[in-house]
Amino acid sequence: MSGNYLVVFDAGTGGGRCTVFDATGRQLISEYREWRYRQPKVAPDAREFSPDQFFALLADACRTALAKAEIAPAEVAAVTATSQREGCVFLDAAGQPLYAGPNMDWRAQEEANRLAESAGEEIYRFSGHWPHAMFPACRLLWFKKREPELFERIARVLMINDWVLYELSGSQYSEPSNAGETLLFDITRLTWHWDFISELGLKPTLLCDVVPPGTAVGQVTSEAAAATGLLAGTPVVVGGADTQMALAGSGVVDDGGCAVSGTSTPLQVATDKPVLDPKHRLWSGCHVFSNRWVLEGNAKGTGVIYRWFRDEFYGSDVPFEQVNEDLKLVSPGSGGLLAFLGSGVGLPPQMPFPPSVVYGWNASYEKTGRVKAELGRSILEAIAYAVAGNADILAQVLGKKDSLIMCGGGTRGGFLPAITASVLEEPVSVNPVDEATSLGAAIFAAAGAGLYPDARQAAAQMVPAPITIDPDPKASAVYKEAKERWLKIFMKLTEL
Repeated sequence: MSGNYLVVFDAGTGGGRCTVFDATGRQLISEYREWRYRQPKVAPDAREFSPDQFFALLADACRTALAKAEIAPAEVAAVTATSQREGCVFLDAAGQPLYAGPNMDWRAQEEANRLAESAGEEIYRFSGHWPHAMFPACRLLWFKKREPELFERIARVLMINDWVLYELSGSQYSEPSNAGETLLFDITRLTWHWDFISELGLKPTLLCDVVPPGTAVGQVTSEAAAATGLLAGTPVVVGGADTQMALAGSGVVDDGGCAVSGTSTPLQVATDKPVLDPKHRLWSGCHVFSNRWVLEGNAKGTGVIYRWFRDEFYGSDVPFEQVNEDLKLVSPGSGGLLAFLGSGVGLPPQMPFPPSVVYGWNASYEKTGRVKAELGRSILEAIAYAVAGNADILAQVLGKKDSLIMCGGGTRGGFLPAITASVLEEPVSVNPVDEATSLGAAIFAAAGAGLYPDARQAAAQMVPAPITIDPDPKASAVYKEAKERWLKIFMKLTEL
């Protein structure tokens, strides 16, 4: 291929998108398709999806994006994929899906609890993660116990970004950033932990060869070309996990930190070796860049809660920008209102996440809209308090404080970053790219296509300069006390 454009598929939690970039990192078009999960009756927290339906939505987004960008298929230099972490697809020996589940499939809570009790410390040491129901290892054990006939038919486990590339090319590979979200991968040795896999009674053939992001592993098949509008033979390049790709798209390569404001808000700091938290509050994983790792906190339910607020109090058709304009009329501190509706800081595994509470609500029954706006602003302020709290935990474990850049849908318009800057009492950098995760994946596609010598040099050329948002001193004075109250009450709520 001699093209100059890059196509990125991003299979997220709430939907999938296809984004087209040129070789300079300029975003031409992004097409989004919302999707839904089904809830099988096997367990209350079980979630699944239809691989055929999801890929059809991604393919439709690709055809539309190419048409809107006025890009001929022959002009595409490479295609790649990024995805939500922990989501996975199980294939049979013929390559047909037996099961597909998102990171919200928590059916395997019992299996996760047993692993935590029997080997939690060991698993955390090699995988950087404490056992949780969302991880594919726990789901495999669930199928092994409860659906043994289906379990015996499983021939391959693919993370969702791996599965998208399989649908495009027929090739089956994994890469470290999302392999590290399985509980089966040694993040230090960068290989599957074969001894542990054997102890669990899992077949080693379930797992793919692991190659670095940016590796060309195949070409778009004629079948995939017909579905997507891409040209058969277009190089297919390995991508990576969505949060790490957001770091790449924000220029966080060797050091520094990034808060990715989406459905949740993970905070990752780039490190030169795996770092573990003695209290197991943080995750450690592989960066998408070679010889780099990430240490991660998470502000938990952030964007999902703000979307709920918008949908319930304004309507799902009202733009967030319009909601934000209302909330800007509320003074910092939201009249003393503190929201505990899902945002939070890292907790040790044995400590329960607190119940949802709105604290200090001074209800008004007059139809002024004041209480509604105060609630909305308190939700955004809670996100900023949670980001600050997690940043403090990261700094404690690392022994240093890293600079922070923000990216993702929650940063659009600058309102949340402005609140965050005032809470942190320091400037916050914001990535101006709408789809930072997809840009990160495009960087590796560009390297894999030979448009740049390697991903680091691609990032140096393709990542734009950030926007700096300064704190408001008056707001900072209010938030200094409010943040401490919020963090103190959050910890107290864990005792209820």
